[in-house]
Amino acid sequence: MLRLILTVLFSLTAVFARAAEPPRDTLWMATTLRAAPGELKNLIEDLKVLEKQGFYSHGDRIAPLIMRHSQGDQWDLMLLEPIGSYSEFFAPERLKSEARNTFESAETLGNFEARIAYKDELFAYGPSPDYVNDYIKGASFFHIEMFDALPAMDQKLLEQREMENAYLVATKRRGNLIFDGDMGTNVDSFTIGAYADLAAFAARPDLKEGASLKAARKAGFKDDNSIGFYLRTLIAAHHDTLANRVK
Repeated sequence: MLRLILTVLFSLTAVFARAAEPPRDTLWMATTLRAAPGELKNLIEDLKVLEKQGFYSHGDRIAPLIMRHSQGDQWDLMLLEPIGSYSEFFAPERLKSEARNTFESAETLGNFEARIAYKDELFAYGPSPDYVNDYIKGASFFHIEMFDALPAMDQKLLEQREMENAYLVATKRRGNLIFDGDMGTNVDSFTIGAYADLAAFAARPDLKEGASLKAARKAGFKDDNSIGFYLRTLIAAHHDTLANRVK
């Protein structure tokens, strides 16, 4: 009976910990690119030219947030673009607009594609563009984590990310943006933390003794030392990346 009560309390704690999360009701397209040797600078310039040419705005799209790999995973750039929903993104009228833009920006697009060694696209559900824009305001440095869940563990993985966000906030740090992978690569979920700079990312709060343990238990973990161990029981692969914002 005691075990049942503890299990229920643990579940309720986890639910309450996740209550502050924004709805993941917007479809995003996350594109990771690796430049051909010596072409990264030109690849970035092509992206800037495409935005100036109206490739995104004239095609009823929002220009993506561009993050440049600093250390970690093997890609060079991540483009994060809100596309709303599949029905909006693949609507016939929008596709017609994009086709016209593709024709008008054909030379730039041709150069851009020729500079890419590989490209991956992932469709994922995340917070609204307004929420994301507010979250990344003033940020120039990002910590990106991409996870491949073990079989049947994708929802547990999302719960763990939400629990960890609750723990971070309770220990005076920023929670991360959470995205739920839907279609594309084998990434089941990914998170993005945004910071002013590397120093802000590395900074650790001054906490009272026992505060970290209390926050971890309140978030639904056994203790603050088990957070990473629990995550490892849910994933087959984990890719960490530090990145800078491209403006």
